Amino acid sequence: MSHLNTALRAVSAAALTGGLAFAGSAPAVAEPNTGNATDMNTLAANLSKGYGLNNCKPQELTESGELAELLCGQSPDPSGPGSGVYALFSNGTNLASAFSSTIKDVSLAACGDAGQSPGTWKQNGQTGGQIACGTYKNYATLTWTTDAKNVLGHLTASNADVNALYQWWRTNG
Repeated sequence: MSHLNTALRAVSAAALTGGLAFAGSAPAVAEPNTGNATDMNTLAANLSKGYGLNNCKPQELTESGELAELLCGQSPDPSGPGSGVYALFSNGTNLASAFSSTIKDVSLAACGDAGQSPGTWKQNGQTGGQIACGTYKNYATLTWTTDAKNVLGHLTASNADVNALYQWWRTNG
């Protein structure tokens, strides 16, 4: 899942919706596949603090093995990210592939005290998953996996401060 592809899908959906509203009448269009409620709720339980189904929107599933995807806007926390994308995958192979795809165009930088990107992050002394920090088009990004749950998260700040985004993520996950 590329954050660029997600953004393009969101823009395309907005343009399509606007076009249909303007046209007045249009042929029926099939609903996009956004997964089932159980997978969506599983993913929602793994969102960063402040995000939930009330401020994140289900997205069409386009990646191999993707079970649910949520696109979230500005965090309710004023020091939080400008946006977030979260995805639930069916297995670790698809999760790892999505992680690599998401960070391929990022100018990688160290994730605070976690070291070089990409790397791993730890929880309670155990490796929790992969992590990568950096910038994309002058905005700080942080992408991580929670391997035990097959969840990928991708945050984008409203500025280029990678360390501030990393510190926010450490506190709010």
